[in-house]
Amino acid sequence: MILAAVIAFCLQAPPDTLAPAAVYAVKELPVVRATEAVWVDSLVSTPMGVADILRAFTGVQVKDYGGAGGLKTVNVRSLGSEHVGIFLDGIQVDNAQNMQVDLGRFSTDGLGQVLLYNGQKTSRLQTAKEYAAGASVHLESALPTVSGGEVRLRGGTLGTVNPSAQWDRRLSGRLMLRTSADFLYSAGRYPYPCFDTTLVRENGDIRSLRLEAQLFGRVRGGSWQVRVYGYGSERGLPGPVIRRLSFPFSAERQADQDLFVQGGWTQEWTARYSTAIRFKYANNYTHYNTHPEKNPMALPYNLHYRQQSGYLSLAQSVVLAGPWSVDVSADVQHNALDSDVGQFVTPRRTTLTGALATRVVWQTFRAAAHLVYEGAWDRFRTPSAGGWSRSGGYRDSWMPSLSLFWTPLRWLEADAFVKRTYRLPSFNDLYYSLMGNANLVPEAALQVGADVRLTLRPDGWELGLRVSPYYNRVSNKIVAIPTLSQFRWAMLNVGLVDITGADVKASASWHSGPWRASGTLRYSFQQALDHSVPDSQTWGNQIPYIPRHSGSVSASFGWKDLAFTWDSSFTGSRWSRTANTPDYYLAPWSLSNAAVQYTLRFRERGVADRPGAPSAGRALLLGVTIDNVFNTPYQIVQGYPMPGLSAQLSVSFRW
Repeated sequence: MILAAVIAFCLQAPPDTLAPAAVYAVKELPVVRATEAVWVDSLVSTPMGVADILRAFTGVQVKDYGGAGGLKTVNVRSLGSEHVGIFLDGIQVDNAQNMQVDLGRFSTDGLGQVLLYNGQKTSRLQTAKEYAAGASVHLESALPTVSGGEVRLRGGTLGTVNPSAQWDRRLSGRLMLRTSADFLYSAGRYPYPCFDTTLVRENGDIRSLRLEAQLFGRVRGGSWQVRVYGYGSERGLPGPVIRRLSFPFSAERQADQDLFVQGGWTQEWTARYSTAIRFKYANNYTHYNTHPEKNPMALPYNLHYRQQSGYLSLAQSVVLAGPWSVDVSADVQHNALDSDVGQFVTPRRTTLTGALATRVVWQTFRAAAHLVYEGAWDRFRTPSAGGWSRSGGYRDSWMPSLSLFWTPLRWLEADAFVKRTYRLPSFNDLYYSLMGNANLVPEAALQVGADVRLTLRPDGWELGLRVSPYYNRVSNKIVAIPTLSQFRWAMLNVGLVDITGADVKASASWHSGPWRASGTLRYSFQQALDHSVPDSQTWGNQIPYIPRHSGSVSASFGWKDLAFTWDSSFTGSRWSRTANTPDYYLAPWSLSNAAVQYTLRFRERGVADRPGAPSAGRALLLGVTIDNVFNTPYQIVQGYPMPGLSAQLSVSFRW
């Protein structure tokens, strides 16, 4: 009632021809900037997937199981991949079955920006789920403005062939259509050293097809878009390399069919009141087969999963006075999973998420705070209870957050945040004995962080430095440990984890006439210690797969339409278990990649393109990418050797 009265008052306020424009310009300023942000068009060589972009972000680990078809998940500041929200145009890409979002399924075609927020994104008209995420990766579409398109063919070692196409079409002055298709085939066979011999990685092939269509529309004072996404794949799951003798041969196969439809409508009714409605329906099918006829040592599994999800979100934003605005968001989601696993457990989950947020925004000082409530009701059906209750009960949590920003000087910015987040165990975590643990409890995290940014712009240069200390305390942390298969995991709670760290990023860029150059140095320190049981053997040990030290150095050079990049990264020693013993030790490694691209522009009469900028007309792009230049043997996940030296050629034509 109070909110309705406030809205009514604001709508009845007398119009002012000057003040609303000034207020609107200020209120859109972010309270907390994205920790990392990349314009996809600015990259020298367009990466095959989102995971390739995230690898270079400070404080981010991308778990990769090798090859084009290997599972790729992201971990930010030791929170775990399940605690990182992946948002596509503001709508979360989630998976109630296992909470593992495979970034390899998302192409960069059609994307404008990829952003990482370690703290809280503070834009207006967010969904409640965006407020509830621990860390978040945002994939934002590039809005088409003119008709055009691109066809691309990639190919290279590992038997990889990847044709793709994108087409933008203006249907009317207010309506744009984008369609895209992407096919990937990779044999996934690559040599790797194993003790005193060299073996070839087997059963790592993949065939996948992605089809997408987006419709963008504008109405007076607002905009809307609808996306239809279809993805199908059939891939092998190579087993881990464990011992010298009797190497396990994996014949496991996984087939996926994913379909979702999502959209949203944002409307500014007045200069003070705006709304946003978003929706999504997803239908995901997975078939997993161990093929015991090919591998007699395998357990005979032939499993089918069908997951359906419906989601609806409403957000409202009111500018109460000058720089002060209030947002209210409410989300409802229902997940259903049917499978033939074990006792045919069919879990259902209904999740309600609400957020109340407020922002005060001035040019030099900004503050934002929110309070999120999340409640989830689980239930399931099964012919036999099997020791489980037929009702998982109701779990809920309150999640507050506070963010501050201050810029005392034009070249100096500082922001800080503190927030509490909470995540439920997934369906696999709880209900499936093959990989689950019915005794898992929800995970809660307290996050505290700060950023200090210095930016100098002398003539022709831009110099930047960012220092980001942080502290995370995670209670009942859910840790996923791979077993003998990428499909089956061991889940456990680590009672208490204290994570202390700092990220440092220094960058420099220079531009003069046709010449341009840039360089970036990143370093990350992460100490993630198990503090669950005092005096235990694991007390004070580093949790699995988190390096204390990691970093990268990258440089790019360009002259006219020729560009070259070099990227070297370092990952320190890690352990694959909380028991930090020699059996679970993973040695440090460094990796270097290089890319070169030449753009041949077909200039239209009277059109002059700026060197390094996306072409305004037709253009032919030729690129070469070399990964792991020095053929370094390494493993991101224990037992899963990564490819050595590999090369990729790409040819694309834009119009």
